[in-house]
Amino acid sequence: MQVALLKIENFRGIRSGTIQFHNHTVLIGPNNSGKTTIIEALALVLGRERLVRTLTEHDFFGSNPQPADRISILATITGFEPEDFTAHPDWFRDGRGVPKWFDPQTGEVVAEQTHKNQSLACQIAFAARFDHESIEVETARYFHDDSGIDVFAEEGFVTVPPKLIRDVGFFLIPASRSWDRMLSFGSELFRRVIRTAGGLPAETVLAERDRLRSPQQRLEDDERIQPIVDEVNAEITNLLGLDINLQLRLTATDSNSVLESIVPHFLTGGEHAVPSKREGSGLISLQVLFLLLHFGQKRLENGESFCMALEEPELHLPPAAQRRVLSRLQSLSTQTIVSTHSPLVAGYCDATDLLVIRNDSGMLSAVPMLERPLGQDAINAIRKLFQINRVETAAAMMCEYIIVPEGKLDFDWLSLLMRAVELEKDSEELCMFGVRVGLVPTGDAKIKETCEMLSNAHPKVCALVDGDTEGKRYARELAEPTAGVGKVLCWPDEWMIEDVVGWIIEADEAEVMEGLSRELDGVTGDRAELVAQLKSYERTRYGMKGDLIAYEVIANALADNPSCLQRARTMLHALAQVCAGETTPYFEQVRDDTVSSLVFRP
Repeated sequence: MQVALLKIENFRGIRSGTIQFHNHTVLIGPNNSGKTTIIEALALVLGRERLVRTLTEHDFFGSNPQPADRISILATITGFEPEDFTAHPDWFRDGRGVPKWFDPQTGEVVAEQTHKNQSLACQIAFAARFDHESIEVETARYFHDDSGIDVFAEEGFVTVPPKLIRDVGFFLIPASRSWDRMLSFGSELFRRVIRTAGGLPAETVLAERDRLRSPQQRLEDDERIQPIVDEVNAEITNLLGLDINLQLRLTATDSNSVLESIVPHFLTGGEHAVPSKREGSGLISLQVLFLLLHFGQKRLENGESFCMALEEPELHLPPAAQRRVLSRLQSLSTQTIVSTHSPLVAGYCDATDLLVIRNDSGMLSAVPMLERPLGQDAINAIRKLFQINRVETAAAMMCEYIIVPEGKLDFDWLSLLMRAVELEKDSEELCMFGVRVGLVPTGDAKIKETCEMLSNAHPKVCALVDGDTEGKRYARELAEPTAGVGKVLCWPDEWMIEDVVGWIIEADEAEVMEGLSRELDGVTGDRAELVAQLKSYERTRYGMKGDLIAYEVIANALADNPSCLQRARTMLHALAQVCAGETTPYFEQVRDDTVSSLVFRP
């Protein structure tokens, strides 16, 4: 079984939203877009009791719930085999769920099957309200049947038995986690894995309990403690007339206390094992994930489903392990749902499995980065976008705005300048480029095609073109409604990205050019000549267009010069401002040949 659809209303930062999941889904998007809220909503509607945390007023959208306000979470479960509801009486009968049919093409849930592509489904709902008299949040989990009843005002709803929740097999590994506690009997995961492997080690636990009750060397017999214990015993005897002897034990000496007192240790080369909390979190997290893999494998071997939600796997996994672990989890899960801020993690997955999460004043949207796999007719620029450059594309999708430059070399230059600005330590001035604005590499100068494709998943795509004749032609194409471009940004007339670099160098031309003449062959002290060389592919005449090594040398020289770095920061921040619709003196609205563009004014 798996979650096909999740509808959320009035929960935390989400007023309303619907998410359609694949077998393996990765949630990406800007901060505060709702990724964590989606994961927590899944835990509320499908998690075992230990996963369901206590709710407060702040869990309601707006944080001020009124008597009529409700949190509503509706999960559509599919994956029933065979797809005959009469074959699943635990799920579909009087006093249980109502059979529905889910269409993966349209995302619709209907009462009657109308074509073979629809899958048998059951809907489980979670509702919550804030009781103003008890000042507590009341919750309910039940089968949804489209009757529209208020479960807190009527009693005509059917609760979901815990056994069916266990059958779904949903498990969550949150971003905020204490890994050392998960490798102990205090962890629900650890206990469930132990049960699948044959049950708790009862005889061993009871033997350890008895040993702790009657230790060979008792603490109260130590010569330094015994006088204190004897005085306590004497006082009790004198006051109460009872012969009660104080004993000191390592646990409460019942079997459950023995289990909860177990602490995992690791022997990593020393003479004595070290407790897990003293080890690096990376080692412990890997141990827990491998434990989870074992658990998933056992469930699948038993013909059971295993749906795993994992928040931000990049927190405690090195990049070398992330891809292997994610691949292994996917192979041993009925369904995986991962949220991440890491472009690397997103880049490991198919573009069709990446859901771009957006939140506009509480209205949630979840759109695949790529609607369907690319066909053989896809041009190379689009193939590069979602295959070779998938990491960069995913990184840009996580930002509030996207800039698509005219070519790949523009992307390279802007990326180098952004890195120089980001690594500056002393500046307190804002530069929101790279934070609010993501940058996408454009292949084969297919800027219009790139914008069209990205706009299917991202609502705020901007284009950046040169000020030459070709750039103005692109601007006219991008002004067409089908291009999906929110704003067209232009460099000044006849400017290209190399002219922008020359303008940045101008801030301290003498010093920068002197340094570059020592580091790059063929570079004189003339800035205009350097710009011409940057525009030229003729290597025999010291042309440097496309020479990434030369680009990096120049970017490093700019990063080491405060005046040039200030100009670079100003230019990048102005790009971010104009994307966000903010007023900046560095961009001017210009209308030319019926095309409206925002032109950079240095």
